[in-house]
Amino acid sequence: MRLLGAPPTGGRLRVALTASLAAVALVTAACGGDDDGSGGDRTADTGADAAILGTAKAATGTPVKIGWVSTGQTQTVDTTDEIKAAQATVAYANAYLGGLRGHPIELVPCEDKSVPATAQACGNTFVQEGVAAVAAGSPGQTDPWIKIVQPAGIPVGMSLAPGSVVLNTPGVFVWGNPLASFGTSAAYARAHKLTKAAVLAIDVPAASGPAKELEPIFFRNIGATVEVIAIPPGTADMTPQIQAAKNPDLFHIIGDPTFCVSAIRAIRTIAPKASITAVDRCIGTDKGASIPGGYEGVTIVAQANVDPNGNEFKLFKAVIEKYGDGLSTDGNVVSGYQGMLGFIRAVNAGGGTDVTPAGITKAIQSMPATPYPLGGGATFKCDGTAITGISKNICSTVGFVADAAPDGALSNFKTLDATGIYKLG
Repeated sequence: MRLLGAPPTGGRLRVALTASLAAVALVTAACGGDDDGSGGDRTADTGADAAILGTAKAATGTPVKIGWVSTGQTQTVDTTDEIKAAQATVAYANAYLGGLRGHPIELVPCEDKSVPATAQACGNTFVQEGVAAVAAGSPGQTDPWIKIVQPAGIPVGMSLAPGSVVLNTPGVFVWGNPLASFGTSAAYARAHKLTKAAVLAIDVPAASGPAKELEPIFFRNIGATVEVIAIPPGTADMTPQIQAAKNPDLFHIIGDPTFCVSAIRAIRTIAPKASITAVDRCIGTDKGASIPGGYEGVTIVAQANVDPNGNEFKLFKAVIEKYGDGLSTDGNVVSGYQGMLGFIRAVNAGGGTDVTPAGITKAIQSMPATPYPLGGGATFKCDGTAITGISKNICSTVGFVADAAPDGALSNFKTLDATGIYKLG
């Protein structure tokens, strides 16, 4: 354990953040596709309200091809439902939103299989097919195909997929907030008037590296202090680390389910009155059975605001029921829906009919603040000002939290105010 001093400043800070953010993709991807996490299938279920789809407005112009990248099915993961969710969202847009600026959307899906050469082939396919843009949810591979479509002038938009190429390539847009796993805990602390925090980060590059660089900045921006404690994977007893912490009133946990179980056990033993926040990856398949009291009282940093009573969730539910052909509402479906509807809303927000790559790029860059899909009222805007000093490609500072039941089921979703938290200086 070490208490971080003042973080690096100026150019040195930006270089450090770029290196750290290249690893954040691992945390984001892990959080985004876990069916037992906050993706949606463990929230209260409600029947869909078809009326919320609105008045039919069919697209009537000439079709426009839009590429879509997803990992697809491999020996270890299966994100095919993400593709199906994107297709369902396109069907809804073509029937109710006038497609893309009045043009029917023709989706050109491609699976990268988490293999760089296959992802590169996707880029070649998009260029050959003449797509006007490429959209994605949380793809496992980004660099190979972005490096092919970007020189061709084809814009890219996705919900969550950070990394140095994504965050630094012109014409690439990230609808959501890839820093939410780190900054939302500071937003929670501010909302609850907590001024002293400890971040327990699993000591792997995707977690402890960004935590050490980012957390001191984010907590300093709310007038709070934080110590970042990197703990090796496989540490079964974290009592020494919790005992050595400087009496924080908030613990934030960044790790996998096994890591989080050990952390929650130790916190409840040593600091039972402290608040606990954790990334949604913390919720594992045992549903809290190995934790006394389970996840009760833990606040989870979620992928989306899937409050069953919210209008955004009701729309999501209605779209998936009408066009999803039996899809559930798990994390992959949420990712596909957010990535595709985020793209459609961004392009349509400014009006107009131009669906050339240049026209789409201009539309996204000039869009007004627009409702973020499953954002609980939050908005996104891609004018390069959301998180200045880190990346002009990030369009939102949105962060979500939810209360966990003992078995990890999530409820009481909230969208937190992140004003000022992501400011560098």
